[in-house]
Amino acid sequence: MKNRLHKEKNEPSDNSLQIFNYSDFLDRVMGDQELATSILEEFAGLIGQHAEKLRHAVESGDHESIRQIGHMIKGESGNISAPALYESSYAIEKAGKAQNSSEQNELLPVLLADIDNLTHAIREVLQKEGK
Repeated sequence: MKNRLHKEKNEPSDNSLQIFNYSDFLDRVMGDQELATSILEEFAGLIGQHAEKLRHAVESGDHESIRQIGHMIKGESGNISAPALYESSYAIEKAGKAQNSSEQNELLPVLLADIDNLTHAIREVLQKEGK
């Protein structure tokens, strides 16, 4: 069976990876909710810019930029406990390194959906925290 990053068309999405683990993230910042809120607000503000740069890099076939942006998103998503985005950004980073355009085009929509889902989850957390 193919994983969620390499599914066939019309195959249901496998949501086995969690979008956002807020309790794990809070542990990473030693329970400091003010710091957590600040980091999440900054991440939510920047991730859309990263997505646009990545989309442009894929469209223009800039493999090195794809690798670099994928690597950056991978690190940021790992830091905030977002495993689904971590996995999709790692996959596109590897596709950039391999200069595999078809893989990059296949992975981009998955990564963009992960960004949208994560941004939504972060906004929900921030609303609950009163921000």
